[in-house]
Amino acid sequence: MPKEQNTSRQDLVNFLNAIGNVAADRINPAFKSRYASLAEILDTVKAEASKHNLAVHQSLHSADGQVRVATVFLHADGMTHEAGSLAIKAEGLDAQKLGSAITYLRRQSIQTACGISTDIDDDGAKASAPARRTTAQASGHWWSFIPADKLDRAKAYLVSKGWLSDDHPLASLSSEHQAVITENQVAFLKAIAK
Repeated sequence: MPKEQNTSRQDLVNFLNAIGNVAADRINPAFKSRYASLAEILDTVKAEASKHNLAVHQSLHSADGQVRVATVFLHADGMTHEAGSLAIKAEGLDAQKLGSAITYLRRQSIQTACGISTDIDDDGAKASAPARRTTAQASGHWWSFIPADKLDRAKAYLVSKGWLSDDHPLASLSSEHQAVITENQVAFLKAIAK
């Protein structure tokens, strides 16, 4: 009896269940944090997708001052499964910054579409540093590791990066940005010391 073929939806579900996290292969020089490059993500995703009769396609669109990356899964039977899109304002970006923004959008879009994250192994660093976290938790402020005389510099730095508005206090920094900074405290303190 011939083996019954999976539907495109079954293949997509099997692919999404089989794909693992992606190894971080690059270091962000600003915060010394690790991340997965677009090449690493695509190599991992394409290898697994092909086992399930799928291909990943990303397209670039621009309209209304935005650049948008859309991700679609294509099945061998001709079916497509749209995985959404991400956009960024292109206003004020030179060619270099636009290229970086497109690469960032492609990375984030494919990671989100596949439900994967960057696999970061800190070799127990978080678990072995309770004193630093305890201080922050005791004060109730994410910025408790910053010396009091450097708080204005910290705010100015966050404003210059576009992470915080000039008229907002440090407490209003997004939890995502708080996490990036608290995970990279030494690099942040160096950045605001300049």
